[in-house]
Amino acid sequence: MRYYLIHYFDPDFDHLNRKPDADAVQKNGLDLLNLGYVQNVIKGQILAQIVPLDTLKIEPNPRFITQTIEFPAGQNTFVHPKYPQYLLAATNGYVFYYEGRITVKSLLNVRQDISFNTGNIYFVGDMAVHGSVRSGFSILGNNVRIHGMIEGGIAHSSKNMIIDGGARGSIGDHCLIDTGGKLLANFLERIEARTRGNIVVNKYCLYCTIYAGNNMLVKEQLYGGNINVFSSIYVGKQLGNRGAIPTSICLGYDPINIRRLEKLESFIANISQRIMHLKAIVGHLPVDTNDKTLRLQRLVKQRSNLLEASRILAKKISDDSATLRECRLIVPGIVYPGVEISIGHFYFSVDKIYENVVFHLADREVRVEPITDTTMTHQPV
Repeated sequence: MRYYLIHYFDPDFDHLNRKPDADAVQKNGLDLLNLGYVQNVIKGQILAQIVPLDTLKIEPNPRFITQTIEFPAGQNTFVHPKYPQYLLAATNGYVFYYEGRITVKSLLNVRQDISFNTGNIYFVGDMAVHGSVRSGFSILGNNVRIHGMIEGGIAHSSKNMIIDGGARGSIGDHCLIDTGGKLLANFLERIEARTRGNIVVNKYCLYCTIYAGNNMLVKEQLYGGNINVFSSIYVGKQLGNRGAIPTSICLGYDPINIRRLEKLESFIANISQRIMHLKAIVGHLPVDTNDKTLRLQRLVKQRSNLLEASRILAKKISDDSATLRECRLIVPGIVYPGVEISIGHFYFSVDKIYENVVFHLADREVRVEPITDTTMTHQPV
């Protein structure tokens, strides 16, 4: 008896020769940013099925006609005893044929830049990029390591991320890093970074917007931008600069909630402008007389709901102050004027040069004190 091997992935997939999907092109137009670089599978997903050849309802490919019911099973695949006709993935990863066997690998090595050659890459496992993420392109993985740089691109990881070469954006390019765990980078410049864990920067952090869910350590310089960190910050050599570049440091509040509140406030401001515009158009018209009046009513109600959500979130942020006494901004080097420090809702503006100091909360005010051995036990990360 003859059998046929049905594939639930493309057995002829070649990541080095990717082209836009023909059906997607016909439906959505040409997309040069998403080329399908990898065939993702998750644990337990069906990879292949063996059926009797005479039950097949499609034209068979002679390559996949077999005399036995044995799968060409490779690494990280298995056949469940209850469903012997199916080959399943044993882990999250990407599927392909390797030396004639269906194989799943959990680590994706991209041995080039993320660019027009690869398109954006979204992967369910760990990823190593042996190049850089170029401007306009994005990646997503579990644990991610980038051996080059992020140059105006976007990188997401559900767990940790390491960027050997650092990350740099520009005024015209939005460079975003978003991690569910820790972030380690050589340097950060003109980027937005969001992480639920710690951030460690080996050199400098300049003109960045940072949201860190735990601690942040910058070994050399930090100035410019807005730094929101839940617990403590350590800056080794220089905080601020001689030109008094505005540098905002906010400690003690969950930065994820702060960002949500910022987005809510921006949305409320946008709706308020639309309400003002509609009121000018509607004028003295009676209620329910036209669609603009009804739209105005909907927007007013929506704004009211958003204002209440904003109030609740702001109260949650304010109430989450149990850790304020443990917050520290530690700078063994120099602190220049232009730095503004908030610990909770307590505020301090640096108006002179300090050196070898720690900023912390005591008696409902931000204090500046010399670093001691006890202080260094609070060094984050």
